[in-house]
Amino acid sequence: MRRTVFLIALLSTLLWAANAFGWAFAVCGDSRDDKDGIFPQILSAVDNSDMEFLLHTGDMVNNDSPREWGMYRETTARFRKPLRVVIGNHELYGGGKPEKFAERFGLPGASWSFNHKDAHFAIVDNAKGTFTDNTLAGLDRDLAAHPKGKGGITTLIVAMHVPPRTGGIFPHGTVSDYGERSAKLLAILKRHGVDAVLSGHEHMQHVEDWEGILVLVSGGAGAPMFPFQWYGYYRIDVENGWVRESFRRVLPAIKAR
Repeated sequence: MRRTVFLIALLSTLLWAANAFGWAFAVCGDSRDDKDGIFPQILSAVDNSDMEFLLHTGDMVNNDSPREWGMYRETTARFRKPLRVVIGNHELYGGGKPEKFAERFGLPGASWSFNHKDAHFAIVDNAKGTFTDNTLAGLDRDLAAHPKGKGGITTLIVAMHVPPRTGGIFPHGTVSDYGERSAKLLAILKRHGVDAVLSGHEHMQHVEDWEGILVLVSGGAGAPMFPFQWYGYYRIDVENGWVRESFRRVLPAIKAR
């Protein structure tokens, strides 16, 4: 009995120690139509850093065509770290479908999830500009199955292509009741204690506190930018339930020094 208690305590200590030190990953989105060599620079910067993977929030191609996917594969071929992906609306153009996207990347579906160290990531497919009832229910179930405090999880992060409707974000190309559906999403996020929502779609950089949840838009990986916006990506530092973002600007290749 004492030995069992000791082993449980030792396992708990080792699990805590494994998660006691901070770690980081990168997030970017909207690398389609990259005419300035932005996305290759992001890949290189992440590859040669202590960031452990890159999360791409969608719009990797302009259309679902063999030529464009071939260019994407060529661009990412030398990237040595994990590349986690979110489906964007442009992945649906030219005959693209969520099932095709999932199959292309070996995923169980366009909405999927994974764990990394002490964080759980839930990827949401809202590429059609809505949160369907089934999508919201699936997210609710996924977060309920990975609560904080279970299996060493201290941090919950949700990623999607189209950002939710917030006080400061009014995303384009969404359904008429997107604000109401975003409110339903917020209720789920708050119920489970989600720490951050990461997105793209809007060709800009934006960070906002959405009723205690970090909402981040990183849409500058190569697609044309909104006026007065910079190309680049975000570094996300995770440490014992804390999530901190810092922007990394990337200059067009012809101007890079």
